[in-house]
Amino acid sequence: MTDTVFNLFADGSPPAVRARPSLAALNIVILLAISCALTNIKLGSLQLQDFLLLFLLWFSITSYAYSGFSLRVSPLVRPLLRSYGLFMLSLVIMALLAVRLTFFPLDQASFLKQPILFSLSKVLQFGAVICGFLWLTNAFVKHYNLLKLAVNTYWWTGIVSCLYAIACYAFLRLHGFETPEVFGAYNLDDYMRARGFFNEGGPFGVYIVSVFVVGVVRRSVTGRRLGVTWSTVLCIALVLSGSKAGFVAAALLILVWAFSGTSIRTRISYAVLTGALLVGVGMWLNFEAQLYGYLYSYLNIEDEIAARGGDYHVIAGRVSALHIVPKMITTHPLTGIGFGNYPLMRNDPDYLDGLPAVTEVEDLPGLGIPSVAAEIGLPATLWLIVLLLSPYWRSRKKDSIVAVAALFQPVAHIFSVQITFFYPWFVTACALGALFCFTPPPTERINS
Repeated sequence: MTDTVFNLFADGSPPAVRARPSLAALNIVILLAISCALTNIKLGSLQLQDFLLLFLLWFSITSYAYSGFSLRVSPLVRPLLRSYGLFMLSLVIMALLAVRLTFFPLDQASFLKQPILFSLSKVLQFGAVICGFLWLTNAFVKHYNLLKLAVNTYWWTGIVSCLYAIACYAFLRLHGFETPEVFGAYNLDDYMRARGFFNEGGPFGVYIVSVFVVGVVRRSVTGRRLGVTWSTVLCIALVLSGSKAGFVAAALLILVWAFSGTSIRTRISYAVLTGALLVGVGMWLNFEAQLYGYLYSYLNIEDEIAARGGDYHVIAGRVSALHIVPKMITTHPLTGIGFGNYPLMRNDPDYLDGLPAVTEVEDLPGLGIPSVAAEIGLPATLWLIVLLLSPYWRSRKKDSIVAVAALFQPVAHIFSVQITFFYPWFVTACALGALFCFTPPPTERINS
């Protein structure tokens, strides 16, 4: 793809101003930064950040109507606003087209989890995420102080979350016989993992990588170093999380950063060092056996079901989705099954092909971008990938640190972070803010 495809940003945009932002904006930034670490704090199926984002969406729509339907958006953000607006419109259209399909509702499902409403509610949730991302990016472009507040709050929230996870892990290590799990850590098949305020160690590990990334952006914005002590805390928490996705995502980002340098010797050195660390930690945490377990379950799923019965680790989640998602994509390659409709469609006998149905819980595929492709179709998925890569493509020749930060989000979604999780979007907003806050002003006057 060319620069033209990915260049969704206007050149010559104004730098972030140093004017003092409103108290409401300060509070919104702080709450969003903190809520990114608290994904396991929920009311029903909605996370704390979902309520914040829905409120921000309502506030933005109300402000837009009250201002006479005029958008006070930086020229930098307008191309993104248009692109994501058209993308969201396509999701609504595909959700309506999914009415023609046959649904397999869940047992005792709530009102919003009924067919059609379920997909539209997911579109609304995703729309709130996009709104939050665009609002933050626009705020960071206009107010340098908000960008500083965002990276500082995100960084220290991550540190506190890791300290909490380490403390829970230590407590569980000492009292594991009496208590199989606590809120910040758990023991699974004699394998103990830290999870902080996430549901599992895997997502928590990817979040820790995001804290590292924001910490590097924070150094560019504020001049403050990560520090040996706090970097060590993050590394310990990452190891204790046992997150395969976290380690691989970190390795990929380090490699991209290393190869952005000009010295061949530097590139080779960092590549070898990264590979050695990844292999060493993987062998220590026995990643090979875990990956073999996934592969064995996938290849021998019928035997696993016969042996383990209704174990949700086999009949739901990634293992079953590896069989179901490809069938969904080949059956509906253009329009998909409707955004968010996987739990209501996965029990179709044509998709199951002998696998048991799951009607008691809301099964999520957990396959990242392939899961999205099954729900919205291949054309819209390619469009989404272009949108996700555009910040990296825009910054890759200007600032290697910002480029790596902008690359975190597509890497996170590849490694199964749900597209409706807000912390990858928060990181991208910080990266864009850091990229443009020192941009020279244009020759013409731009009202902000």
